Formats: sequence, C-alpha cells, structure tokens
Amino acid sequence: MSDGLKRLPDSELEIMKALWAADEPLTRPQLEVALQHKQWASTTVLGLVARLEAKGFVERHKQGRGYLIRAAVSEAEYLPVESRSALERMFEGSAKNLIAALHQCDALTRQDVEELADYLAKLEQEVK
Repeated sequence: MSDGLKRLPDSELEIMKALWAADEPLTRPQLEVALQHKQWASTTVLGLVARLEAKGFVERHKQGRGYLIRAAVSEAEYLPVESRSALERMFEGSAKNLIAALHQCDALTRQDVEELADYLAKLEQEVK
C-alpha cells in the first residue's frame, strides 16, 4: 500500500495517530475519547474517517449497530511520506539543511552527533 501514498492533512493525521496508538480496532466512541483533546464533534470524526476510508488509509467493519475502525496503512508505511514531505517543504529536500537547522537551534547533543555519524558510516558501507 505504501506505493502512491500522499501526505495527509493534519486533521486526518490526528485520526491515524489515534488508530496507530490503539492496540485494537476502535469504535467511533472510543476514537472520540482518544481524540477528546481536539474537541471535535462526532460528525467531524465521522467525516474524517470517511475521507480516510476513501483514500484507503482506514477500514471499517460492521459490528452490531456500529463499526470497528482500524488503520489499513501502518505508521511505518506512512512515516517515509511525512518525512519526505517535511524535508521538501522545510529544507529544500536536503538532509544536510535539516541537520544544519537542528545544529543552529542547539537541538543536537554530542550523543546525537555520534549516533548520526555511526548511522552515516553504516549507510556508506551499504552503498559500496
């Protein structure tokens, strides 16, 4: 499913985060509880779920009078989409620009730099 995935709007991403955090499919009321910090109306949640279902991100299965809602796209499948989008939008597609921005705002610790260096060394070996 990861082929052709597009970045989700923030509101739809909030629904996905709640579903990814759940250990099992959720009913609409359970999803609303997970999203209570958003203070969305039931109709808003239903509308967002319907849009996500149309995009193939969620599946709904009838259970009694309601539905069980589950993520059809895993967080691991979606993360590269969001990462690439942020890199393109904020850093001109450059990982170096991202690291430079993190350095400029003092967000990198010595341990972070060492971990990045180790990771880059491993990537370099893979490329050879």
